[in-house]
Amino acid sequence: MVAGAALGTAAAKATERDVLAERTAALEQREAEVAQRDTNTVQREDALSLRSDGLDTRQTELDKISADLGRREQALLPKEQAAARSKITKDGIYLVGKDIEPGTYQTSGGSGCYWQRSSGTSGDFDDILANGNESGQAIVTIAASDVAFTTKRCGSWHWQRMSWPGSECRTPMSFCSARCEHEPSGREDPSTLELQE
Repeated sequence: MVAGAALGTAAAKATERDVLAERTAALEQREAEVAQRDTNTVQREDALSLRSDGLDTRQTELDKISADLGRREQALLPKEQAAARSKITKDGIYLVGKDIEPGTYQTSGGSGCYWQRSSGTSGDFDDILANGNESGQAIVTIAASDVAFTTKRCGSWHWQRMSWPGSECRTPMSFCSARCEHEPSGREDPSTLELQE
């Protein structure tokens, strides 16, 4: 019996060692998995950090581009406004220097086209500087000193670059006058403004 008990004790110890070895192996396996997960986590954090740095760099670049676009928009705004003021697209009364630029305008006209250059907006007869009833093409020079321009049934008017014989100017004071009395000093031809990058 002693021999059987010794064998039983030895077997129990062997089984205990086997269980302990298995548990140790399982624990080492888990530790290896945790270590691998830690390594993967560190690698992901490094990748995220690199990506974040890349995004920060990209954001800085986008901020610079946005600021540059803002400056360009501000630089173009006066030119766009001047270009918009270089045409008259519908009937109405237009204030010179605010709604439209002074200069020579042309329309293909229409039946019953009426235009009027005015020194005021009171509606008094004395405000009329010049006017006309056209049944076709019309060319009118609006002076910088004019207060308003009225158009009815004329279609669209477009700013024209005009050149007159014997004159150095592009835009005379009056279509009927061949002498140059008005040249919009320092103004560009708004119909030919180029958008620069």
